[in-house]
Amino acid sequence: MWESHLFELPSNYFFDHAEPGSLETSIKMRRIGSDEEDSQGDDDRNRLGDIMVGTEWEVVGPFPSGMREHPMMGSPLAAFLPRSEYQDPDVDFARRPYDPDETWPSELGFGGRVGWRRLTTGESGWVEIAYPHIRWDQLRNDHGWSALQFQSILRTSFSLPKLPGKVVTPFRIDLVQGTEFALIPADREPGSPTRWYAGDVYALADTPSGSSGTDTTTRTSNFARSLALPPGEYTMLVRAMYEIRMFGDPGLGNAPVVRMSVRVEMDGSDDSERSEEGVQVLYGNGVVPDVVDGWLMGEWMSVGVRASSGLEADARVWLAKKIDQGGLELVLELEGGDTRLVPGQTRPLAIRVKQLRQLGRDVKWLRIPLRVRSGRKIVEKTWTIPLRHHDPVNLSAFKITFASPTLSPALPTGTSPALVSYAMVVPPPSLTDAGVRPHVILATHGAGVEASSPFWTAAIPVRPGGWAVCPTGRNEWGEDWHGGSMADAWSARDALPWVAERLGCEVSDQTLLVGHSNGGQGAWHLAARYPDRVVGVIAASGWLKIQDYVPYTQSTSGHFADSALLGILHSSLTPYNNDLYASNLAHIPILAVHGSDDNNVPPRHSRAHVALVSAWAGDQGSSSSSAPGESSSSIQLVEVLKKGHWWDDVFREKEVVEWLNGLSDKEGWDEQRKRGFTLTSANPQECGGRAGIRILELETPGRLARLDVNARQWRDRANGPLDLRGMNIRRISVDIAGHGATVLKRGTVDWEEEMSSTYARAYGPMIRLLSTSAALTLVAGTDPSSRSIAQRIAHDVYVYHRLDSEILEPHDALERTARGLVRGNVVVVGGPRQNRYTEWMIAKKRIPLSFPTEGVMTVGGKLVYESGAGIITLHPHPTSLSGLAAIIAGNDSEGLELAARLFPFRTGVPIPDWAVVGRQSTWRGAGGFIGAGFWDAEWKWSEAMSWMDR
Repeated sequence: MWESHLFELPSNYFFDHAEPGSLETSIKMRRIGSDEEDSQGDDDRNRLGDIMVGTEWEVVGPFPSGMREHPMMGSPLAAFLPRSEYQDPDVDFARRPYDPDETWPSELGFGGRVGWRRLTTGESGWVEIAYPHIRWDQLRNDHGWSALQFQSILRTSFSLPKLPGKVVTPFRIDLVQGTEFALIPADREPGSPTRWYAGDVYALADTPSGSSGTDTTTRTSNFARSLALPPGEYTMLVRAMYEIRMFGDPGLGNAPVVRMSVRVEMDGSDDSERSEEGVQVLYGNGVVPDVVDGWLMGEWMSVGVRASSGLEADARVWLAKKIDQGGLELVLELEGGDTRLVPGQTRPLAIRVKQLRQLGRDVKWLRIPLRVRSGRKIVEKTWTIPLRHHDPVNLSAFKITFASPTLSPALPTGTSPALVSYAMVVPPPSLTDAGVRPHVILATHGAGVEASSPFWTAAIPVRPGGWAVCPTGRNEWGEDWHGGSMADAWSARDALPWVAERLGCEVSDQTLLVGHSNGGQGAWHLAARYPDRVVGVIAASGWLKIQDYVPYTQSTSGHFADSALLGILHSSLTPYNNDLYASNLAHIPILAVHGSDDNNVPPRHSRAHVALVSAWAGDQGSSSSSAPGESSSSIQLVEVLKKGHWWDDVFREKEVVEWLNGLSDKEGWDEQRKRGFTLTSANPQECGGRAGIRILELETPGRLARLDVNARQWRDRANGPLDLRGMNIRRISVDIAGHGATVLKRGTVDWEEEMSSTYARAYGPMIRLLSTSAALTLVAGTDPSSRSIAQRIAHDVYVYHRLDSEILEPHDALERTARGLVRGNVVVVGGPRQNRYTEWMIAKKRIPLSFPTEGVMTVGGKLVYESGAGIITLHPHPTSLSGLAAIIAGNDSEGLELAARLFPFRTGVPIPDWAVVGRQSTWRGAGGFIGAGFWDAEWKWSEAMSWMDR
């Protein structure tokens, strides 16, 4: 689950108290990329451009850091600035003199105070942030892991050179394992408000997709952010946060350590062919299927293409011609036949493959010519792809590719997918096992694990005739197998029959879920949302829900916010809380496996899951002395003595093999209905049914829905052979064998058959914007802040989810909408005075939001007039009933920036359908929110699920 970084530090490592002074005089610099020696004698390996970055950091901290709370907050120092006149706390910190005697209140420090420290970047380019003098063991006594999560604010100097004839200097930057950064001008007045850029907290830069085989300790990665700023001197600010899920438990007696690196180089200055004309093909992060018996194992491939931030106009990329190499024909499936990139943007270029005949093993490479237009000049580039061939005899694990999510037949031909994903397929020992078709294994990996890792594919149980699919979930972390990652897993499973058919095989239509760690949690999650799709589950070392893994008890918001508001915010996590969905798993065969010595995900998580499912089933189960094969219970826990979080034979334990061999076909719908069950859902769009019965629509969005089907608690008052009793349900569907599905709506007394079809609205919470059916559409306003935010979102969803997105001007987006060409989810940035698309959406009055005059908005009829107020809200999609749109706007540019911070690209951030943020959130978290809530079933005001401070 985590990658732990532990380092021995001298006791005085963090107590270099220099004399107070300005940042410019106190921080040493290193020159990146010069061939000349500088006065500090920097290592030549760090010289990749003419950018100077400080090697000495001045740090304030530690302060408490709530789990996944940082998007709601800003600087903890903001609380201590004068209230009479607003000051930007980030600018104040950037220009504040270093003073070793200055301190601030913090519950983590001795005497309740913390202050300044100085740190130095090591020779390897990493800076280590730790506080060994803090009594961490004492802090964890009552708060556990949550007490170890801290944040610090760092600063160093950053110098951009001036390029001849240019007013801005383009550069690429990776902040690896740092949370976010900002650049504050030091030699002129800064603009307002401060722009913060998300870092690469998962160190994706150092994965194979990020590094492209290059040394990313000295070069920027495929996931580097491209920026262009005026040349001059800057103060670089960084927020660094220690999160247990990223860095692990340091162990008793050890201080938690954040290990962070900054890598910078000029953008477009490289003379290599890859960056010619300011557009770079990102070799190494391409998604390409393997070749088995001469056939490509997928119809899709993709490669990242990045436009330099120094370009003066948008760039366009398209296929130069059809390919006739070894019988291949490649077609770019994008409307208009090309891909447009704004300066500084990276997009995955999706290419659909039609193969006419088998490839010979002598075809080792494919060369795909791409044409790039930037300005008036057109150049040709070649994407060279190495092919990995497999012999069908003694076939090992191989890679397949597919559109993720699977493209709906309702989408027009030529629609580009949200992303091209891959999965590893573990085939049976022999492809000639005719007639043997055991359940297909769908195996979900742990956090930070590459699906193609040999240790992972080798761990999957092998059975005669048995196939297994190992999806990525979009990438090594994804969405914890929620939302888009769950859709990616099912898309991989759906792609398997086509792959098997190409090899002359057939596969079972039944699915057995297998997962470990985060993937163990993912197995629980997928099974509980789609019980009709699975025949059983093997969940190893899986956690219950994110709030129980690393508790949210240390949140700053909890000290300031109304409990009613916190309840609404945490309701946005309900769709992802596995414990609330345990009813859906009753009487489904499940084997939970856990090491008794697991100190990463303690065994209590699996014990809790088993206890919850058993309670819903009313099944006490067998005693611990019973042999695994002798239990009549459908759910069992195997706790393996003296094993930790992972061991290579976790899925080859004797009890696992016996359980797997004894797994029978799934119980039929009639048997399940007769036995009875309770179906749970908080979001019908991300849930299937059980025994052909499904919840279609909620009465009150944001609340949990439950449907009792012949449930045992109602047996004495059963109403016919199919007794249905619902909570918070407006409509359900019941599949009647041979007659199709019947839709029932909740009547005054009983269920009534619906004679005409209607559609439920698309549901939130906010993170469901990432579950887009096609490329995300970002509509940027005409002001610089809106454009910058759109570009930041495009970058973040690509890095963290590999999602494609297109940034459009308002008039282009309106034209596309009128032609029905806006297919994926839509995010509109800027208020109606900055963005005509926002103006058009607000005029339709689909949600209770208006902007009556400059600097003022109304939400649910309530006036929000404060400076620094902003809103992020879901909105009906302009053309799709199943899609979502969102508006990000503010009373001013500061409010717009604060609202944009709430756009979710990591799981566990509790943002419902809408939230109105205020300036005081920078230090009070959700306690500084003006309002938040869910819209009702018709996108109107929901009194039951809304909160405002007025």
